[in-house]
Amino acid sequence: MAVIEFDHVSKGYRLGASRTSLRETVPHLASKLFSRNGAHADNQIFWALDDVSFNVEQGEVLGIIGHNGAGKSTILKLLSKVTYPDSGNIKTKGRMAALIELGAGFHPDLSGRENVYLNGSILGLKRHEIDAQFDNIVEFAGLEKFIDTPIKRYSSGMYVRLAFAVAAHVRADILLVDEVLSVGDMAFQQKSLAKMNELRDSGATIIFISHNMWSVSRFCRRTFLLNKGHIEAEGNPDEIIEIYRRKEREDLLNKTRSAEIGTEPDNQTNGETAITQVELLDKYRQPKNQFDSQEGLFICAHYVAPDPIESPRFLIRIRRADGLICYNLSNKNGPEFTQRQIHGVGTFQVYVDPLQLVPDIYSVDVFIADAEKPLVYASRSGEIFHINGNVSSNDTAGIFEPHSEWIPERNCL
Repeated sequence: MAVIEFDHVSKGYRLGASRTSLRETVPHLASKLFSRNGAHADNQIFWALDDVSFNVEQGEVLGIIGHNGAGKSTILKLLSKVTYPDSGNIKTKGRMAALIELGAGFHPDLSGRENVYLNGSILGLKRHEIDAQFDNIVEFAGLEKFIDTPIKRYSSGMYVRLAFAVAAHVRADILLVDEVLSVGDMAFQQKSLAKMNELRDSGATIIFISHNMWSVSRFCRRTFLLNKGHIEAEGNPDEIIEIYRRKEREDLLNKTRSAEIGTEPDNQTNGETAITQVELLDKYRQPKNQFDSQEGLFICAHYVAPDPIESPRFLIRIRRADGLICYNLSNKNGPEFTQRQIHGVGTFQVYVDPLQLVPDIYSVDVFIADAEKPLVYASRSGEIFHINGNVSSNDTAGIFEPHSEWIPERNCL
């Protein structure tokens, strides 16, 4: 039985039409009077959702992924009736709770105890329901010692833990979740995921939005990819995540290829130390941004140092597309560079052979720092390269792809 029916729903926002008071409206009308294109600007419509249809069955966990601005949060706002569609119909059955804006309605001068009751009532709980869940909420948040302290004295971590604890203990048939599993430290995130699994296993219907593909893969039973207000793909979470990540990386790689290859260093730095260009080269020193795992990579950085730097430290960092740091390389063990002064125009480079990275997209960050004190003179980020192969949808698939050889059982001791 479908508990959510999204039937040909569209939602548009008129760009530039956010005037809500006379004070804002009068200057706007004057601007339109004396501007040739002022009227045209108000006629631009951004369609956050365009003719979107889907159903969610009772007890199903649906994941929604996509870039920022794809329309994910608009779906949750429509379902929770924060806003309404311009066309189409939305039907829901059962009590609904939204874990979207954690801590909405918290008052800094009230204690944690008072805010539990305040926030619980905003989320639709009756007082007797809050009474029944109060001890569980406080225990889950781990704030027994601080529950009667004004929350303005809470750390940001304590604040979101309490907010999530309240929201997660709402008894609801339909739960809307937007990125809340990324709150708190790692231990609390694991605890939050376990709580969400408990709600899922109890039969709650859940719509889950996240940029954390690991959580989507493990938590959801079905996923769809939203792109520019349309459902682009739908099905098994791992398959949809792979489509999303492959498309994301291809777009990023195409932008990098057109922007980076063939550029020349710009030595106009307004008198400050700067890294003017970073080149990614293959073993033949040819510009390249697609490599095999067992290939080598030259990273060559051009710099300008208007003032002498007596003890430079060159640092190069390679990060995976999801932000995970794979390499931190430094010249501290390179005798040729150690304690060498730099001044004027120059270069430094490192050769990594083989890369041994799993198929994915990687970015390069380059720094000139001081070897004697915590000071960074210049940095540059954004250069990107691709390791060929199929990108895994599993974020725990590993980082490196070393050469390996499996030994037959008969040869094992």
